[in-house]
Amino acid sequence: MVRAIAVWFSSLPLALLLGGWSAAARAESAVPEYQLKAAFVFNFAVFAEWPAEALPQASPLVLCTYSGNALLAALQELRDKSVNGHRLEVRVLAAGAAPRNCHLLVLDRQDRDAWPQLRQDLAAAGASVLTVADDRQIARAGAMLALFMDDKRVVFDADLGALRGARMVLSSKLLRLARSVQ
Repeated sequence: MVRAIAVWFSSLPLALLLGGWSAAARAESAVPEYQLKAAFVFNFAVFAEWPAEALPQASPLVLCTYSGNALLAALQELRDKSVNGHRLEVRVLAAGAAPRNCHLLVLDRQDRDAWPQLRQDLAAAGASVLTVADDRQIARAGAMLALFMDDKRVVFDADLGALRGARMVLSSKLLRLARSVQ
């Protein structure tokens, strides 16, 4: 189902893609929250730019999450989709494992205790890893993108300082749709 959502999602103009999605989701009300959030994660990858040395041309784009993440099943449905010429690979990390060789790291409330150390390790390594939090506490503690439910719709916030620190760039089209950009 996420594959169908992502295909449909990526075929819409960007303004409808994220802005109109919530209205369409309410109208259909058949799309579960986690699948909506996974579709957002997919589109974050589509509208993100990694440094060339971090994501060489035609190499896989590696999305990582930790075992037990509430979005895991929905994220796994994105496996093998194409993101700007890169095959999307989904990896499940063991608790405490470093997100080495990841391009995108999706965190949720189970990762709260590990996040400060993960963030420090990523910064120390100069890693260009797009961090997405499905948790308010992790979002406030420096995740680049944060997903939230607001009146039965998915919204997101962006932290430009965290993005710049990882040498990441997000499309201005995507940033215009954010609820908050800091």
